[in-house]
Amino acid sequence: VEISVERFFDNNFYFLLNSSLFDSKYKSLEGVWRNTRYNNNYIVNILGGKEFKNIGKKQNQTLALNTKIFFEGGQRYIPVLRDAQGNVAVDPENDRYFDYSKAYNDKLDNIFQLNFSVSYKFNKPRATHEIFLDLMNLTNRQARMGEYYDENKPDKVGYITQFGFVPNLMYRVYF
Repeated sequence: VEISVERFFDNNFYFLLNSSLFDSKYKSLEGVWRNTRYNNNYIVNILGGKEFKNIGKKQNQTLALNTKIFFEGGQRYIPVLRDAQGNVAVDPENDRYFDYSKAYNDKLDNIFQLNFSVSYKFNKPRATHEIFLDLMNLTNRQARMGEYYDENKPDKVGYITQFGFVPNLMYRVYF
């Protein structure tokens, strides 16, 4: 099921709300229905922005503010091999690290990301100059997205996480 609500860019403002609820499975050769890697069950995107035009002494500058909020169910993963007590039981000599019998049964952390950007444009006759600041993952959320064997960790399990906070400052010239 997918639902979208959109306000196209008008009067210097826009927004988009999009959400999907789903169940992604496949039937194995044994006739058993299993989750796919992509069965995180939901995704929600919320985008919005506003432009302030004709500002500055010459009325030739534009300030734009934009935000994106993203929610997603946890990533399905193949767990590291464990014994009956839950202790890591990998076998590096035989290249056995993952428990494929439990592939994609469980999910890790739900994913949340908040992005914010601001840009300032100077419109000149021959070119437009823009200073752009994009603040990705403003809350620095680092949800776990996968696990792997790491002999240097105390419990021998490491996690792949989403990127933390990433600021990006740019200068662009359009001509």
